[in-house]
Amino acid sequence: MRAIILESVLTCPHCNFAKQEAMPTDACQFFYECGNCRTLPRPNPGDCCVLCSFGSMKCPPIQERRGCCGIGMDAPPHLGKPIFWGEI
Repeated sequence: MRAIILESVLTCPHCNFAKQEAMPTDACQFFYECGNCRTLPRPNPGDCCVLCSFGSMKCPPIQERRGCCGIGMDAPPHLGKPIFWGEI
């Protein structure tokens, strides 16, 4: 079993500002405020969180191959899509 990496370098897709951050092990991180331009990027389609989309490492649940946000790795991709307040 490989060790889980708990830090990731997040790179803003808007301004390319990069910062090393600790990753949560018990939750998905749907939003991340860029420390430079203050935008709030959302995950790319098919990714469970901003760490998987814009980080140098996938989030801990994905690294462990147990799925993310309570969704198993074998679930259809639409079941893991986060719902944002503006989409309700």
